[in-house]
Amino acid sequence: MAFSWKEIAPGVGQIGDGQGNFCTLLTGSRSAVLFDTMVGLGDLKGFVGRQCPVEPMVIASHGHFDHIGGARQFSPVYMSPEDLPLLEVGRGQIPVLEQTLGRSLDGMEESFRPERYRPIRPGQVLDLGGMTAQVVDLSGHTAGSIGLLCRELRLLLAGDALSPQACILFPESLSLEHYARMLDRVERLPFDRFLSAHFDIAFPRHIIQRFRQCVSLVGKKRGMEYEFGPLPYIKGRVYVGEPQNREIGQLICLITRPDTPPLD
Repeated sequence: MAFSWKEIAPGVGQIGDGQGNFCTLLTGSRSAVLFDTMVGLGDLKGFVGRQCPVEPMVIASHGHFDHIGGARQFSPVYMSPEDLPLLEVGRGQIPVLEQTLGRSLDGMEESFRPERYRPIRPGQVLDLGGMTAQVVDLSGHTAGSIGLLCRELRLLLAGDALSPQACILFPESLSLEHYARMLDRVERLPFDRFLSAHFDIAFPRHIIQRFRQCVSLVGKKRGMEYEFGPLPYIKGRVYVGEPQNREIGQLICLITRPDTPPLD
């Protein structure tokens, strides 16, 4: 398994697994944080060890398989308690994932054991030495979705909470109203760029306004039917704001559950 590495800023590296998943390594002068562990393919711990002189604290942005699949390589892993119920769900999804991804996920079950996790909550501030990482509430994609705000770099690590192709279609996703309120909270945070877990570029904060416009499309457009590839029994509707935004070169859309009502 060959991992990719891209330096986003001094002390900030984006690691990719070649399957469209990325995690972020923050390295200060005293300590480090690994934000997410992707699906768990390959020796992620060994790769991180070659990039970082200290063993990092590992934090999960939320409890989905493509963010905690590699958690079995680390102990402990910190995650919002709100997402602990997703661990049992994730264990049950492994056979379907093996079929749709076309590969063995032997050992992934270890990543879904509750005893591996420790709680972390919004408001906590981690001092890495010359860099801080503040845990912020980004709930919407899941109830326990969190981000890390690096004030010195004016950078936000957002997991799946902020994405050009935002998803609130899962059974565990919160309401459209809750997602819109999360965008409101994000706008009050002091950052200029943000990282999203399925891209290796830093997006400008003003692009979030384009995400917000997708919210207003729900119920006003019919939307297109959507099937989540890795777990095809999960269905949704896609509301497209822009087929391809010129600035970031990406489709901007919002994917909701089929029965999501519009905001009042």
